[in-house]
Amino acid sequence: MTTLVFQGDCLVEGRVSGTALVTDADLALSLVDAATGIVRQPGHPLFGTSVAGRVLIFPSGSGSSSGSYRLLHLAERKTAPIAIINVQANAVVTAGAVLGQVPLLHKLAPDPIRTIKSGDTVDVNATPGVVVVRRDGDA
Repeated sequence: MTTLVFQGDCLVEGRVSGTALVTDADLALSLVDAATGIVRQPGHPLFGTSVAGRVLIFPSGSGSSSGSYRLLHLAERKTAPIAIINVQANAVVTAGAVLGQVPLLHKLAPDPIRTIKSGDTVDVNATPGVVVVRRDGDA
């Protein structure tokens, strides 16, 4: 088993463990279906994939402030990611995470997009900004 440790900046506190869902493309949260958590952003690598209950890792948010409210609606319907890790969080993702009480970190070192893989087990302790990744098999 491989264990990787990351340090970043906490924007919304919380502590969770779950399975990573990673993309190298910015995500418009307003284009995630609130009822299912499924990404409906045309052309996005995660199109058709549910973010519900996952540790969602993506570079940054895109789109309008309606994305903040969508993350709140996702949280209310239990279809939100359990945590979000951004390379650089923007105001839309940050506001949504605050409203929905979704732990949010950004500015992790090393780069989480290049290092964490979808399916990895991720322990997020946002308050001190620590992320521990466990992966079976070879890195």
